[in-house]
Amino acid sequence: MKKIVRGTVKSSVKLALDAKRVAHEINEDLSDIAAEATAEVFASDLQDGSEVPRQTTKKTRTSTATA
Repeated sequence: MKKIVRGTVKSSVKLALDAKRVAHEINEDLSDIAAEATAEVFASDLQDGSEVPRQTTKKTRTSTATA
């Protein structure tokens, strides 16, 4: 019985790791597509004579901790 449970757990772990790897690859592909699309939009705007948008920095949140 112990071998069956161990085999099931081992298979589940392998499946989870494979799913995580595939999700990571999909995320990378989507990030690449988004970067390419952004570059195309900027290039199109430059050709149309629009100003180059400035990259903004994220504002840091100021949190007020309550105890």
